[in-house]
Amino acid sequence: MERLFKVRHAETLGIGFKVLRGVQRRNDVLSEHGHQQAALCRTALTALRLSEPVIYASTFLRAQQTAGALAEALGVGVNILEGLQEIDTGDWYGRSYAELETHSHELFRQTGHFGFPGGESIDDVKRRARHALTQILSRGGPLVIVSHGLAIQILLCDLLGTDFAAAWADGRYAHANTAISELRRHEGQWLAVRLGCAHHLTGALA
Repeated sequence: MERLFKVRHAETLGIGFKVLRGVQRRNDVLSEHGHQQAALCRTALTALRLSEPVIYASTFLRAQQTAGALAEALGVGVNILEGLQEIDTGDWYGRSYAELETHSHELFRQTGHFGFPGGESIDDVKRRARHALTQILSRGGPLVIVSHGLAIQILLCDLLGTDFAAAWADGRYAHANTAISELRRHEGQWLAVRLGCAHHLTGALA
């Protein structure tokens, strides 16, 4: 049975919390608190005693730094993979998450698809993330992918067959920094084991 772990990167220095950053902030680095979060996440994953895990990170520095902390403890390297990066927010760069929630109707294109003007659509991210995942599933072993908030939610919706608008509305796939989701594939179907779990920030991973 294939196991897939999705981990959101740790907290970063940058333009502030709950602000859309996209590709413009690809080189943001972890804050001191972010390094502490990564250490706690590392402890949680180590406790799961994964056998020969393979770790992937997006092309963004914050994901690579987080993945590096995990890889060190697990005794493996970090593979950088195009396609796992955060959605390109285009003209919405720098706007708040609150605006995204209250003005999301502005982001539905004439085709009916959700997307950022001057950036990517949900379908764009879904295609590239699915392509990236297809490339690495053949590697075997538990896969640990360190990625980003919206990118993770989009891929989870794709794999679990969930409508993105519905998932966004109720926040079911929201990930705090270093939150962990685990999926297992049985007979071709992905099943959720844990979603957005961040118990390691306050206690043991359930």
